Amino acid sequence: MSIFNHKSRILGIDSRCSAFKKAKSMNKIIFLLLSILIISCNDSTKSEIEKENIKLSELETFQSKSLKKNIQYKIILPENLEIKKDSLSLLVLLDGDDYSGIAKNLTSLYEFGDKISPTVIISLPSTRESRWTYYTPTKDTTKIEKGFEDLYSSTGKFDEFADFVHNELIPSVEEKYKINFNQKTIFGHSLGGLGSLSFAVLRPEIFDNYIAASPSTMYDQHFIFKTIEKKGNLIFNSMFLTAGLNDANGYRENVEWLKKYLSEHKSENQKVGMKIYDNENHSTSGLKSLIDGIEFIGK
Repeated sequence: MSIFNHKSRILGIDSRCSAFKKAKSMNKIIFLLLSILIISCNDSTKSEIEKENIKLSELETFQSKSLKKNIQYKIILPENLEIKKDSLSLLVLLDGDDYSGIAKNLTSLYEFGDKISPTVIISLPSTRESRWTYYTPTKDTTKIEKGFEDLYSSTGKFDEFADFVHNELIPSVEEKYKINFNQKTIFGHSLGGLGSLSFAVLRPEIFDNYIAASPSTMYDQHFIFKTIEKKGNLIFNSMFLTAGLNDANGYRENVEWLKKYLSEHKSENQKVGMKIYDNENHSTSGLKSLIDGIEFIGK
């Protein structure tokens, strides 16, 4: 092999090595740029998710004159609120800390599917004590269960709670966002279901539609049922009642009685619906009740 050929070979190898190094360097630059882009996108997405989570988790506080204490609540607004103000519905959630997440997704999907009107959600988080205090229509002293003495001692403040919802909370939301709701719905489960029915029976001027999941109608010797029978009929647009097939202590039988009574005493324009969930018990009936109840009420 000639020196020239040998040098040419060396130069060729050097050239290829140089090209390889350049390509490798370029690949590193491209990789770094892509990494920066991906990180930026991830940070942006993460930032948006964090903002959304913060938005959903923020609780506002209302200083209630009716209840003489500060009440926390959460507002969940539909997208493009400004262009939907003439067609808004309201959904109030009792025990909202359990149901506000699914309610937000449900109303968004059902609105997109044209099943319901755009909906504003007012979520009222609750505690064991507040449920017994505000969702019970009477102060029951007839049959206090052992171990529940403290809870029974605070019962019967539903009317003050209804004043707070009707005269303070809803008007403050309407004023803040410059809206006027076309229809109002309330949802509650168990004692919350009793609270929902208490609005229907005792304060029907506040809501149009009611979803009562496994309502605790046996409270105070079926006070709610006795009051309904005295009234003869109720004023509402839609009433949706549920229980689990495995609901113990008479929940299912009570719902079936109420459905039958309301169906026999309703006006032509009133809707009464009921579902007994085969595979649900008292604790698990609420979720499906919210899903089916919102669809039942619809537009």
